[in-house]
Amino acid sequence: MRIFKYLLSLICVVLGMAMLSGASGLNMPVKHYFVKQADCPTIDSSHMIITKPDCGEENGSIMGIKVISTGSKVFYTWVNSNKTVLSHTANLTNIPPGIYTLEVTDNSGCTNTVFSKPITVNSKNAVTIDDSKVAISNSSCKNDGAITGLRVANATTYEWQSLATGTIISTSTTTPDLVSIPAGSYQLTAGNNTCTQMSKVYTVNSAFSVPQVISAQITPAQCGTGAIAVNLGVDVGSPILNYVLRDESGNGVKNGVIFTDIPFRTLTINGLDGGTYYLYATDNSGACAVLLGTYKLGSGQLQIDKNATAVRNDRCNQHLGYIEPAFLPGVTPRKTWTYKWTDIATGKVVGYNKILTRAGAGVYQLYVTAGSADCAATDTFTVINVSPALIPPIAAGSTLCVPGIVNITVTNLDTAETFRLYNSLTDSIPIDSNKNGIFYERVSRTTSYYITRVHKDCESDRTEVIETVLFPVKIPNTFTPNNDGINDYWDISGMENFPGADIKIFTRNGQLIFHSINYPVPFDGTYRGSPVPTGVYYYIIDVKQPICFGKISGSLTIIR
Repeated sequence: MRIFKYLLSLICVVLGMAMLSGASGLNMPVKHYFVKQADCPTIDSSHMIITKPDCGEENGSIMGIKVISTGSKVFYTWVNSNKTVLSHTANLTNIPPGIYTLEVTDNSGCTNTVFSKPITVNSKNAVTIDDSKVAISNSSCKNDGAITGLRVANATTYEWQSLATGTIISTSTTTPDLVSIPAGSYQLTAGNNTCTQMSKVYTVNSAFSVPQVISAQITPAQCGTGAIAVNLGVDVGSPILNYVLRDESGNGVKNGVIFTDIPFRTLTINGLDGGTYYLYATDNSGACAVLLGTYKLGSGQLQIDKNATAVRNDRCNQHLGYIEPAFLPGVTPRKTWTYKWTDIATGKVVGYNKILTRAGAGVYQLYVTAGSADCAATDTFTVINVSPALIPPIAAGSTLCVPGIVNITVTNLDTAETFRLYNSLTDSIPIDSNKNGIFYERVSRTTSYYITRVHKDCESDRTEVIETVLFPVKIPNTFTPNNDGINDYWDISGMENFPGADIKIFTRNGQLIFHSINYPVPFDGTYRGSPVPTGVYYYIIDVKQPICFGKISGSLTIIR
């Protein structure tokens, strides 16, 4: 038995030494322990639904994205390509076309922010123009210039406009290429049944230095002789240039030299009849001509172009309409013309300028003269109200026993609109405005206020709110006790309505310097027979009326 115990003890000693040897560097295995890191959230876009916005609208959305998180709460942040934060919800709504990214964090212990891939939202049927491979060929005398290589997506029509003439020179349903054109500036409008897109302005140069048209003034031929005055910018030292003015039949009616010894040249062509004219610049040989501009001169009696006249209708009966007349055929009015606008319904003259502004719904007559009654025109135009009137706000007045601060609150709120507070029915400038429809005003007597509802440039009719003061008191906030016979006393009017009223006046430090019941003798700015210093004092008036709650308090400034 003793031998067995001895062997058992020996085995324990050997095992203990082996363990110590392993801990001190012997080749024995050591078990390692690892702390598991928190799992970060993951974004699952497999069920994402993108709703494309209508052309020019902000009614698109990105919905259906799922976030897998081990935390109890997930935080979302949507940003656009400018890194502007748009929303903190899982679904992003009411968005225009663009590129958006979702940023996700949670409270699982993960310290990283997880980002989605950039999500592109296009417009429905949007038209795009890619000019990265555009090719512009200059024009020779054969008008063989070209603009090609534009890549346009989702377009069914292509219209090119010449900026020199202001007219459409090419229309196609198959290609955006523009060929066989003279030197000039051109712009493409590509579109489909819902969207349009305009390209940049592309300039096709000429074989020679073409003068730049800076401005042009047309003298109409109505009731007299027409003229065209064109201000040109030319390259000094260029070869001699000529000009030719052609009529609608292509006949040259005027020609001459464009001097290039000065940088600017006014080219004046007189003695023109009514019609359309085309001004060309040519080289010295006359072989190569470039169209500088197209000019229309009216003829005969003065005529108003009713179809081209711009009429903007009124909205919400705010008198926001206007009428800007145009004249046939494309005549530019001169400073010597006179205008008279008449409201047909009332017979009153409402304007003497070319453009009639601040027009409400109605029919208006324009009478315009170009120098004399023998050269005049007249026509009528209709302005309508195209927006319904806004619903006026609802607010109830309150009744105060004595002067104080009232709370005017609108009860039929709409957070998308603004509310304005006016002093009268006719004031044009409000005394306050906000979106919560709550206004605070101090009243000393029964007063009417007027509230309106405003949405964009529309304003509702005015709602009257009457704030009633049962016992009006007029309490001056300053007086000048300098014995000049003017404002020498603190004259409180209306105190006769409060028999037994208690009036006290204090200094800034709370010292009582005046106390009166019924206020039979007004305060004269003295304390114990001596004048008090100039400064600010404070009053408390207890009207001692059972139906009145609280006291009237305020500040009083004494100026000597």
